Amino acid sequence: MGTRVFTPSAARRSLEGIRPTAENMSLLYCAMERRRPRVGAGDRPVDPDYFFMARRLTAAMDRLREAGVRIEDPRSGSIGFPARRAGRMVLLCWRVGEPNLGYWHEIEGGLVRRHPVDDDGPWEGNDERNRP
Repeated sequence: MGTRVFTPSAARRSLEGIRPTAENMSLLYCAMERRRPRVGAGDRPVDPDYFFMARRLTAAMDRLREAGVRIEDPRSGSIGFPARRAGRMVLLCWRVGEPNLGYWHEIEGGLVRRHPVDDDGPWEGNDERNRP
């Protein structure tokens, strides 16, 4: 199956449904970091909650991928929606804590090179085809 391509409006509609999953992913990831077994801990048992959280984290990440988004940073809850702008693939991006989807960046540019979304920009795609 090919990569799902979003326009800004299709990504915003999709974000409405997956925002709680991205928020949960971030919370779980951070909680797991606090419970991560320490190097040199020897034969100490691992907190059973760690494995429970790992299964929930994996399920959340699977749901996000099934929705067609790319997980950029599970700690911050940063996700990217593949989009086509002026003939090249980019990512419309959002992260936990932001009020809405308002930025895009080049696939390889990363979050440090985010640009504001210009809804009237050269976005390519069919919103009706890309509805969740």
